[in-house]
Amino acid sequence: MKVVGIHGIGNLREGKESEIAAQMSTLWAQHLSDGGTPGSDMRVAYYADLLQDEGHQGEDGRLEDLSDAESQLLAEVFALQELAEPAGVAQGWLTFPLRTQLQGIVASKACSPGVMEWFMVRFAKEVCRYLQPTPEREAVQERVRETILAHQPDVVIAHSLGSVIAYEILHDCHDVQVPLLVTLGSPLALPKAVFHRLTPTPDHERGQKPQAVHRWANLADPGDLIALPVKGISRRFDGVESDQHCSVHQTYRFHKAEQYLKTPKLARLLASLPTNDEQSV
Repeated sequence: MKVVGIHGIGNLREGKESEIAAQMSTLWAQHLSDGGTPGSDMRVAYYADLLQDEGHQGEDGRLEDLSDAESQLLAEVFALQELAEPAGVAQGWLTFPLRTQLQGIVASKACSPGVMEWFMVRFAKEVCRYLQPTPEREAVQERVRETILAHQPDVVIAHSLGSVIAYEILHDCHDVQVPLLVTLGSPLALPKAVFHRLTPTPDHERGQKPQAVHRWANLADPGDLIALPVKGISRRFDGVESDQHCSVHQTYRFHKAEQYLKTPKLARLLASLPTNDEQSV
């Protein structure tokens, strides 16, 4: 089974792009094997280096470092637009409500404030940077498109921001047919922050299954902050064959690709591919 993987946020690594892609391909194949899908011919499209902040070499960051656009994106994700900043607070115009939300999330996920802050900052920066009409966005799409065209996969597995990239590319990729697209922990249905910024633009509040895709299945942990709203993919997009919940772990690991790749529900989806829908997913 030939698989193209498209990673999500927080995957910036040091080294050559080809070497990193090879390393990630090996890791993703191992995770699939651990979950019950051995022997996959995996190619991961690595693009994190293309979304790196200019002049910045690391992935650290604080809410105070976010631009207004990045802060607004988080506000849209967590519906903080209507929260007013109390008088006398010397933080950015959205930093106080974001920090308030951060405290609640930290308590619910039982993880460290630093880990959750890193996660929120990376999400805001990388998603905002990708969704802007910039050369970086074009470069990301071109690299992922080249991987798909070169590998001609039986299945594309797209995690997190990678599902947004896959959705847009496969709407405009005429030289490949993908029997199965599986989106994992996808933010595609997030209103305003992602859904309303997609290309092609949703028509009458509905997105469509990409033309190059035969079947589309989605997996989401109900506790995954990025995969909200619950069952949002099938509610927002036509042509979604399967939109399932799966439990991929706890605390800060709620959004890790590794956990999604190991879930038995993904193994069952992949096992259904050769039988052409004969096996229930």
